[in-house]
Amino acid sequence: MTILPRRLTAASLAALIACSAAFAQDSAPSTAPAAASAPRLSLEECVARALDKNFAVRIQSFAVQQAQDSVIISKAAYDPLFGSNWQKAVQESPSALFSTTTGLGGAKPQTDNQSTSFSLTQPVITGGTLTANYSLARNASNTVQALINPSYNGLVSLNLSQPLLQGAGVDYNRATIQIAQLGERVANLNLKSSVLTTILNVETAYSNLAFAREQYVVGQDAVKLAQQLLDENLFKRQTGVLTDLDVVQAQAGLATAQSALIGFKRTMENAEDTLLQALGEREFTTPVGHVEFPPVPATAPNFAGSYKLARDNGPNLAVFAATIEQYKLTALRARRNTLPSLNAIAGGSYSSAEHSYGDANSSVWSGPGYNWNVGLAVSVPIGLRAARAQYRQALANVQSEQVAYDQADQNLLVQVRAAVRAVQSSQEGVAAAIQTTLLSQKQNELQKAKFDAGVATSYDVLQAQNQLENARLTQLQAEVGLRNALASLRFLEGTSLDLYRVNLTAK
Repeated sequence: MTILPRRLTAASLAALIACSAAFAQDSAPSTAPAAASAPRLSLEECVARALDKNFAVRIQSFAVQQAQDSVIISKAAYDPLFGSNWQKAVQESPSALFSTTTGLGGAKPQTDNQSTSFSLTQPVITGGTLTANYSLARNASNTVQALINPSYNGLVSLNLSQPLLQGAGVDYNRATIQIAQLGERVANLNLKSSVLTTILNVETAYSNLAFAREQYVVGQDAVKLAQQLLDENLFKRQTGVLTDLDVVQAQAGLATAQSALIGFKRTMENAEDTLLQALGEREFTTPVGHVEFPPVPATAPNFAGSYKLARDNGPNLAVFAATIEQYKLTALRARRNTLPSLNAIAGGSYSSAEHSYGDANSSVWSGPGYNWNVGLAVSVPIGLRAARAQYRQALANVQSEQVAYDQADQNLLVQVRAAVRAVQSSQEGVAAAIQTTLLSQKQNELQKAKFDAGVATSYDVLQAQNQLENARLTQLQAEVGLRNALASLRFLEGTSLDLYRVNLTAK
């Protein structure tokens, strides 16, 4: 009853060994990535390419142009307006008048009028409007009562309309220009934020790709070590030093290393696509050159300095501050709109009537005829409920945005504290990971020496190899974590622009 199971177990074990040996021979270690021999691709070059082609930066650049045009539009409201008008009118009445009113007794009255006028309107920053008019006209009729027929009339006039309460004041009318200028500042700050975000994404993608490629190399080394151990175990089994169990353990270790290498390769290829996407590539056919971890500063950051940089250079709080100023200007206008509409109107004109255009033009300036007028126009919605409600809404916007500013400031403080802490802990983590890797390397060498001396098993060697691989991967994770933590801190501080010499005014 016990012989059959033993024979089956031995047969199964022999088959497993044979299959594993064949798998080990067919599955040679993968070669290193082709990018290792490609030209070096620096992080600075990646940042420059991304800022030139990145979709988000290009989109926000159009927003800046639109905001600049909004400023021009708001200022153009005070550009002078020139107008010109020519008109000719001929009229014949269907009824006949008495002979004393027409040249021919009982003839139908006829008129033939022609006029040319010019006007220049100048809006004033106080809210008023100044209008100058000049016109010449020719009026002819068949009436016998006209002293001059045809009559050539000249007219020059100057009229002023100025609000005294609602809509009055330099500050009220200049507010629209200032709101547009603040809008341009917000657009530029958003562009700065977009550039900083793009730089952060490029830095992160670049470091992640460097990590992925180094991780792939670690996986290749693990496959090589596992293959070497399997080859040695196969040889020692033939000499009777080791058993089938040692060979199976080595084969299992090789299969595990090869499986991990497949995953590392997929991670590396995904990281390449992520970097190309950050660079604004569309075809994804451009090969990514050789990348390596960028250098890190030797000194650790401090919270006070980083927080000051973040408040002074970061665009987030500046956007809130500019928006608050916009809302304050809107509230100023809303408060003035709660007043009644009271407009002052004044004007004067000179006129002339002569026998020719030349005489009418020359005599009109001496004022043979004149006209002047002054007046007040008042309009008051009963209760002013809508205007007062709009003013309350404007004040609420100001207060709400101030609270949002305080919240953003608190969030920034927490983010900077966390970022500084992440950099400091990552620096310590890198130092510890390097020491762990050195010790794991030494442990692997000692364990291999014991195995060669016959005082350790192949399982012990596999364990040492796994620990070395994990230590190297942990070190790589610490290295990429430090670079990403530094990139995040520079993003909050707004210092990435200086690091990569980015001039936003040139965009």
